[in-house]
Amino acid sequence: MRLSAVAFALLALLVLTACSSGEPSTIASTREPSTPTITPAPTPSPSPVTFTSVIAVPPTASATPVPIHHSGPYTVAIEAGHGGPSWLGAAGYGASGERLIEKDLTLDTALRLDELLREAGFETVLVRDGDFTLTPFDGAEYRPNMIAETQARVDLVNASRADVLVSIHFNGSAYSSLRGTETYYNPDRSFGAESYALASFVQAEVLSKLAGLEHEVSDRGVRNDAEVGGDPNNAHSYLLGTNDGFRPSLMPGVISEPLFLSNADDAPRIAEEETRQRLAEAYRDAIMAYFVWLQS
Repeated sequence: MRLSAVAFALLALLVLTACSSGEPSTIASTREPSTPTITPAPTPSPSPVTFTSVIAVPPTASATPVPIHHSGPYTVAIEAGHGGPSWLGAAGYGASGERLIEKDLTLDTALRLDELLREAGFETVLVRDGDFTLTPFDGAEYRPNMIAETQARVDLVNASRADVLVSIHFNGSAYSSLRGTETYYNPDRSFGAESYALASFVQAEVLSKLAGLEHEVSDRGVRNDAEVGGDPNNAHSYLLGTNDGFRPSLMPGVISEPLFLSNADDAPRIAEEETRQRLAEAYRDAIMAYFVWLQS
């Protein structure tokens, strides 16, 4: 069922910003913009499309953005967080003690989402469809490598003229007690309201699908991506922001952190194939709900 949780998403959007986390954080609270009005609209019926996976677009200067309001079919850029031998991301352990690496789990989830979106009639762009990075990433100069790799990914997505960008991650923290679901967006872009709407749908759908698995859900809310920037000179994440000397992404986008690999309860759930399939379905349904809202 592709839109079974859309009604839940529309209702949940009105209350998401009231949710906040009481768990430890080293990051100060950040502001949220006004909640956009979400009005139910008829379910879209995207026309079938011929899919071409875009992987090897060379980094270029940012292209002209696609108008936010236009008729379909729509293009969704899917970024599986991290990748390659040196950009592993967070780590944890499954129920049997097996080691879990973020880059592998994000890729699996992204591939599942790609298939679901194409079945629903969307065009898709996979930033990576394997265990690699687009640029050299040896780990010796982590931050410069991370910025260069993120720039290459943003350039690829911009060149594809995608309508939205969905970045899939799994969280990690030095506080092993931290658990739950959070979705990041940038409120300070010209399309901040659209990014907020997309983030709100993603947050609601992920919470719904995880609850359907009878997994105890901690709702950490829709959050400002300034919390993941890590650089006092740049207010936002590189993927979604407009940082100094960086060509920004040109479309509404979100970073999803559905569960914590560093948490002993969340990590075994992530290891389950059914969980990753449910997450892919949540992202699909959220994306479809976003375009319904956009057309209303």
